Amino acid sequence: MKKIAVVFMTATIFVVLAGCGEEKKDITSIKIDSKGNITSVIYDDFAGENYSQEEFDIGNSARVEAYNEECLGERITVESVEKDEETSKIKVVMTYDSPDDYKKFNGKVLFYGTVKEAEKAGYTLTDKLVDSERKAPDKDILKKYKNKHVIITEDKTTFIAPYKIDYMSVGARFNSKKEADLSGCSTQLVEILLSK
Repeated sequence: MKKIAVVFMTATIFVVLAGCGEEKKDITSIKIDSKGNITSVIYDDFAGENYSQEEFDIGNSARVEAYNEECLGERITVESVEKDEETSKIKVVMTYDSPDDYKKFNGKVLFYGTVKEAEKAGYTLTDKLVDSERKAPDKDILKKYKNKHVIITEDKTTFIAPYKIDYMSVGARFNSKKEADLSGCSTQLVEILLSK
């Protein structure tokens, strides 16, 4: 009986340790801090493409320079461009001063602000949301969250929020309290309601 207990405990330890291994790699993500600054990490597969990392870097940097010149300030920064020779994937890290800069540069909706500010900006929010246990909120959730933050996006990637995520559009998956995978969402715009 003791041997069985020891084997069971050992197996449990291995399962727990396996879950604590390497952090996820090659995950495209968008991180928003409490001030609305954005860090975008993009992994793209350039296997078989007809241009080098250097050519990609030059082209991307030229677009960023043109945008910054138009805005009369450094609104976007290319932090790094690295290529993994084994996988041919390129990792690009970029920072944006605001969701509006992200939206203009990438041509994809990205809003971060309070529910009240979102409505004032013309967004029609929905109460068709779920929490981490897939439970729907009260019908008057948007009234309760008027002064709390919301992320609205059409970018179906992994998002890292500045505050705890309370509710999200159906199809989104909670990775942790502040991180969500939006790849399963079918709506054009995805909403993420935050705790503050």
